[in-house]
Amino acid sequence: MREKYLWLVIGILAVLTLGYACYTYEPEAVAKEISAPPQESAMQRKAHSEKAFDSQWEELEKWRRKVRERIYQGFPLTEPDFDGFFNDRFFAGRLEPFAEIERVRKEMSEEFRDSEKTLFEDYWKKWSGQRLLTGQFKTETAGTDKDITLTMHVPGLSAMTTDVDINSGRIRIAFTANTSSEENTPRGIIKRSGPRNYIKILPVPEDAEPGTGKAVIDGERVTISFRRKSR
Repeated sequence: MREKYLWLVIGILAVLTLGYACYTYEPEAVAKEISAPPQESAMQRKAHSEKAFDSQWEELEKWRRKVRERIYQGFPLTEPDFDGFFNDRFFAGRLEPFAEIERVRKEMSEEFRDSEKTLFEDYWKKWSGQRLLTGQFKTETAGTDKDITLTMHVPGLSAMTTDVDINSGRIRIAFTANTSSEENTPRGIIKRSGPRNYIKILPVPEDAEPGTGKAVIDGERVTISFRRKSR
């Protein structure tokens, strides 16, 4: 009889122990499930990428409409008309921004008739000469196995007004220089001299390590150096 009661007590204890174990395990499992950080699915990543692309496309179409309207209405395209679109947001949002700039130019040019196309190309040439080309300033690129150096020689450079900003997509150099120039006008050749403000936008060298650009201004020379990407 005593043996029977003993086994009964053992059985009750076993049931109570099993129930307690299930009770304590379930909250821990729930806590772990709640505290686990959410992971972005492939579908969500694709949706974010498509959203960014759509935003860029909308900005491009808005700018193209503005350019077409000004051309057809006979208004000139000035530097701010281009700078407002080809800005830091443009350079930061594209893998190859300078190749994209040329693609935009070709597509826009093809939309116009001959007379409007000539106007657009003239405005584009003037803007790109001011922003993207460095023909009036001698520019050199040199490198070693460890670094890459870009040097721009600017006669009459004012170091106090020179600002160099570098990000992953471009190099932006804003400066003032004392220069002289000649311009053909209906009244003849006009010569100008004195301080002039410039903004130049250059591509980061292809083999440069992102985030390593450093600028030094020495007299009439701007030197920008990068570490070379490891091979």
